Amino acid sequence: MTAMQPEVAALVTRQREQRLAEGIAAEARHQMDPNEGPFEKAFAQMACDHPEACTCPPQDGAQ
Repeated sequence: MTAMQPEVAALVTRQREQRLAEGIAAEARHQMDPNEGPFEKAFAQMACDHPEACTCPPQDGAQ
């Protein structure tokens, strides 16, 4: 069992790195998808249209 520990640890590390790389790639695809532009713009506009509904504390310098 002790002889296999380094191999198991290396396998776990490779799997973690692969999952991380897959997650980064998925996020990059999401950010570059031109079809999502209108949805993201509409979502951002909601905050502009309804500032009274914002639950974030005011930032320094914000009005």
